[in-house]
Amino acid sequence: MKRIVTLLLGVMVMLVACGANQGTPEPPKIHYSEDVCSDCGMIINDARFAGAYAVEKEPGRFESYIFDDVGDMLAHMQKNQTLKAVEWWVHDFNSEAWIAAKTASYVVSDQIKSPMNHGIAAFAQQADADAFAAQYGVKPLDWDKLRIEEAMAEHGH
Repeated sequence: MKRIVTLLLGVMVMLVACGANQGTPEPPKIHYSEDVCSDCGMIINDARFAGAYAVEKEPGRFESYIFDDVGDMLAHMQKNQTLKAVEWWVHDFNSEAWIAAKTASYVVSDQIKSPMNHGIAAFAQQADADAFAAQYGVKPLDWDKLRIEEAMAEHGH
């Protein structure tokens, strides 16, 4: 009887430990100069332009897609609309830290040399985006406006 109780306790501890990794998606760990973009297949080298999104494969289990350019992430989303993303991340251009894509401010200019020439830089702070945008004579965009503009550009509008 003691063995069964010990075994059951062990199984319960393992289930709780496994469950701790479930629940909410987190930004993936990108191995720069090794991992490849989920859209174009190029090696990801520059954290300033990298992005990712997570898809829930089953309740509490997520799969991440990683990208060398925010524009590639948006293009991948357009091409794979059956994938239901639950969270998106981009890197702050200045700190290279992961930030939630929905809360970032974006500067788009063909003068910004991103890996796949989408020319998109993301910023955690609006003031940083404003200052960066002023250098290029453009206005920052929020997540929704960025997605609309990129979708229109993909369709030649």
